[in-house]
Amino acid sequence: RAAVEAYVARHTAGDIDGIVALFSPDARVEDPVGSDPHVGADAVRAFFEGSHALADHLELVLTGPIRAVANRAAFPMQAISTIGDMQLAVDIIGVMTFGDDGLITDMQAFWAMEDARTL
Repeated sequence: RAAVEAYVARHTAGDIDGIVALFSPDARVEDPVGSDPHVGADAVRAFFEGSHALADHLELVLTGPIRAVANRAAFPMQAISTIGDMQLAVDIIGVMTFGDDGLITDMQAFWAMEDARTL
């Protein structure tokens, strides 16, 4: 639960180094599910840098409880992107798998662009 909360907080703060530090060096990120995965520290960093470069501000908000079982967590969240005067929101289900060291080894984000809406 703490890793998910840290992921959300670091995203909202725009702390790319902090986000990447939560992932194992060989982590896999599939965001959104069905897209080509980003594998390894360099690819994961580039993905998150690119995500933040698309908006003036990107905020993640947990919208329900984190469900943590064994080495996995699933959680509902909303991503709110601010671009100029416009805000775009999308509801996401995140799923993370963790290694023995507590670092994220796999992350999947379930969402589609048709789920996005303006606020």
